[in-house]
Amino acid sequence: MPHPRESVPDEPSLDDLRGRLAAIVDSSADAIVSKTLDGVITSWNRGAERLFGWTAAEAVGRHITLVIPRERWPEEADVLGRVRRGERVDHYETVRVTKDGQLLDISLTVSPLRDATGRIVGASKIARDVSERRRFEAERDRLLVIAQEAREEAEASNRMKDQFLAIVSHELRTPLNSIQGWARLLQAGGLDDAARARAVEVIIRNTSTQTQLVEDLLDLSRVVTGRMRLTFEPCELGSLVTDAVDAVRPAADAKGVALVTVPGPDAGTISGSPDRLRQVVWNLAMNAIKFTPSGGRVEIAAARDEGSASIVVADNGVGISPSVLPHVFEQFRQEDSSSTRAHGGLGLGLALVKHLVELHGGGVKAESPGKGQGATFTVSFPLASERSGNRETRTR
Repeated sequence: MPHPRESVPDEPSLDDLRGRLAAIVDSSADAIVSKTLDGVITSWNRGAERLFGWTAAEAVGRHITLVIPRERWPEEADVLGRVRRGERVDHYETVRVTKDGQLLDISLTVSPLRDATGRIVGASKIARDVSERRRFEAERDRLLVIAQEAREEAEASNRMKDQFLAIVSHELRTPLNSIQGWARLLQAGGLDDAARARAVEVIIRNTSTQTQLVEDLLDLSRVVTGRMRLTFEPCELGSLVTDAVDAVRPAADAKGVALVTVPGPDAGTISGSPDRLRQVVWNLAMNAIKFTPSGGRVEIAAARDEGSASIVVADNGVGISPSVLPHVFEQFRQEDSSSTRAHGGLGLGLALVKHLVELHGGGVKAESPGKGQGATFTVSFPLASERSGNRETRTR
């Protein structure tokens, strides 16, 4: 018995295909827009309405610059030129503007539209919002930059610490070798009176140097760990400067550096720890003497301003290069960090000055016109109030 013929669905008509295509376009999450070769909008799907805020009734018939920022209009002319030549523009990233003026990062794909004869009559544009992706990329790039800077800073810090440890070893070993050498000569005997006196003088001088190095290291440790205690009391700044200068004058005389003090008529009274304030002046003065050649001059002035008192230490020595000037108060940083540098010391004096001054509520700055043109350090403190008395503080 013959089987009945199975029914075959009719081929969809052109109108059906167009309807289905229109439904797909209308339901797309992307903005799909068509326009003439003159840039006039001819179709506008729901995705375009959602993305740009203009309804199809508002957009169709208007120029595509409706959604293009004015500064990007030349881009549209270039795109239409490429479409007229039959080219397709794929994933072109640019910026478009919404009805309420919001700028969007957009990825565009633009294709030529042809009529039945193959003539190009317009353009079809698919626009996708990539703002979220761009924000993610920008944040990723920002974090990468931060990570790179942090890595470079950590590497630089490690290098400076390595250099610092090398300097510490060198600076501690140098006086120790001298002490040991002269002590062995004394132990062996055979030195005349003049040689014995010189041996004792060298041993004492190098012991003092080593003691100061250790004290600087201990002070830095106290600052870093928050164990430095300061007992505050009213201090006459002019007297502190005089005491500190008297302590460093032998070093200046031995080097042939003129040390000049210019105390103000009344430099004022500040609340502070006398020993630590003298240490501030001493460190600044010794730093100036160290970097001033024989025949040079170091000037120390104390002055009073309205509400504050200041100490200025100026020299006409080797100066500070502009690249180093912002970092002179940093720990582990020296302009010349080699063990063969011309000037000894651990390079902690200025870092300690900054910490001590800030513990007293003051500030310090360094100035220099450049290498070979001297340097000036200025410290300022708030003047003590009439009711300020003894108090104790510690680093945090």
